[in-house]
Amino acid sequence: MSNNLLSILKKAAIAFLLVSVACVDPYLKRFTGTQDIIIVESILSDQVMGNYVSLTESKAGDGFNTSYQPLKGAQVTVKINDSETIALQETESGYYAYPNGFKGEPGNTYQLFFTTKGQNFESRKETMLAAPVIENIYHEFDSRGIKDLDGKLSPSQKVYIDTSDPVESRDFYMWNWTLFEEQLWCKTCDNGYYYRDNSTGPLGECREERFRRGKFDYLCDTRCWDVFSQTEINIMKDEFSNGQTIKGRLIANLPIYQLTGSLVQVQQFSISEETYKYLNLVQTQGQNTGGLADTPPVTLIGNVSSTTDFNQPVAGYFIVASSDQKLYWLDKQDIPKGTIALGLLGDGRSARPEPSGMDLTRPPLAPCIKSDKRTSVKPEGWIN
Repeated sequence: MSNNLLSILKKAAIAFLLVSVACVDPYLKRFTGTQDIIIVESILSDQVMGNYVSLTESKAGDGFNTSYQPLKGAQVTVKINDSETIALQETESGYYAYPNGFKGEPGNTYQLFFTTKGQNFESRKETMLAAPVIENIYHEFDSRGIKDLDGKLSPSQKVYIDTSDPVESRDFYMWNWTLFEEQLWCKTCDNGYYYRDNSTGPLGECREERFRRGKFDYLCDTRCWDVFSQTEINIMKDEFSNGQTIKGRLIANLPIYQLTGSLVQVQQFSISEETYKYLNLVQTQGQNTGGLADTPPVTLIGNVSSTTDFNQPVAGYFIVASSDQKLYWLDKQDIPKGTIALGLLGDGRSARPEPSGMDLTRPPLAPCIKSDKRTSVKPEGWIN
């Protein structure tokens, strides 16, 4: 699951908790915006990559001002089938990783435990359900597929999947996508020039120059890819498709960033009914709630609680779900001639490199700095 999607869950859960949240029955005390909230973001799948636990605390301030602090130094474990215990290690502040190579297995039950700030927390037991395979991935060009913030419609490529729903059980699904676009430009400087030498360190720096106005863009020193992640929840229950083929499920509606090929990673998760209900509440209330002043019609409760202080509000969810993952190459051959790409510089403009002069050391190349939105590691399935 993408970090962006988990951030949606976090923000939505916090918003509703700040308004009014009831504890798990039989504790019905309501919380107010003056309380600190423990936030759990977690996914465990049967894939080696992407499994983690993130712990954050929202600190209530004056009015609706809220700050967020990673919960460092927590003791985090996951128990498998009520017997084997796996310890997670903190690799970044508040971010806890499973042992290398660890992944879940369908049929097993998992339960999250952690201790922080003198309190003990635990999740409900979650069973990993087997996920059906993605049978087909395809896309189509839509000349008016994406609406920007100003309401203007722009071209997009819509990605769809087909999958067969098992007949013998009630099934609940969640889909996630990640898009990789190759990036040529790794640094932009406003009103100045980029320097990268012994005085700046390996990352380099922009230095403003007197009377210099405008932007200059600098090429990457290695191959580099920008990473775009899903920002909306995509879930479904098989109420009307039980035992049939789910055809033409829309997975992604992707802007035309470039006219060259790109790679889409699609994940199909099999989730529990309880997880579906939680995500559905987030999805529904996120669309229908105008803000913190609007009291939501339904309170939002996750599957993690404090066993030390039952009055401690906890947001977020420990998601346990198996998945089928497929890679799909978008060759862009269906895009009509004359279509204008949005570009990868963030403001819809074309790159403007610093002009070359007599100084052969300029312009310098910029590093591809690793983040959740950029990588220098060639994505698996990338076609040169």
